[in-house]
Amino acid sequence: MEYIQSKDNRTLKRMVGLEQRKNRDKYKEYMVEGVRSVRDLAERGQLKVIGIRESSLPHEAIQELIKLPSTEHIQRFLIQDPLFEKLDHTMNGQGVVGIAEKQVHNINNFKEQAGLYLMLDGIQDPGNLGTIIRTAVAAGTKAIFLTKGTVDVYNDKTIRSTMSALNEITIYEGLDADDVQYVLEEYGLTSYVTTLDGATDYSAIDYAPATLLVLGNEGNGVSQKILEACEHRITIPMYGNIESLNVSIASALCLYKVRESWSK
Repeated sequence: MEYIQSKDNRTLKRMVGLEQRKNRDKYKEYMVEGVRSVRDLAERGQLKVIGIRESSLPHEAIQELIKLPSTEHIQRFLIQDPLFEKLDHTMNGQGVVGIAEKQVHNINNFKEQAGLYLMLDGIQDPGNLGTIIRTAVAAGTKAIFLTKGTVDVYNDKTIRSTMSALNEITIYEGLDADDVQYVLEEYGLTSYVTTLDGATDYSAIDYAPATLLVLGNEGNGVSQKILEACEHRITIPMYGNIESLNVSIASALCLYKVRESWSK
């Protein structure tokens, strides 16, 4: 296990650099924190590097982690505590981080089947995106489509909000207008877009066997082009003096409303 004691260490710089989206995109890598995330990615064969805080090495959870067959061939680094703080973004970190390989999915390889799908257009808050991904996995969503302008799914705040759910679902990133049109027209999915205008109560719908839910930006909703391309408009009724819900709450209600519809 190599010992990192200098801020100029190449691997440490690599880890710190992955805080920036341009580096995550360039190297197709991202950072994860915590024993569970590191272990899960190692078991999937997607982990490249493990970094351990020096003072955390004796901890039982860390010792169990480095003794796993899935981690024994992965590069390991013991990092001085003051240097490790550059990598630890939580108040109660577990003293372990990892460099993982980004999973890039090509929209042209998507194959439609019956089930629940989700499209997010321009979501800006990483916490919202992470919470939506976690909820989507819990609701049995088969895939998520993210348009260009949506916050990076590999942002550290997004990853923490997913609570390790990120690797449980296929996510197609960076869809442009043509990609969205292709998904809506060619894949046989019935689309339902959330909007306040000219929409039907979301609880009054019999959702199709292959349903695509479409939700938009926190402030502006779904872009006009996508709105016009969707087949059905749905809305969540507000019974108090509130115009709309947080997008992560709205997505949870819609996802489970589809499930409820199918169970009738």
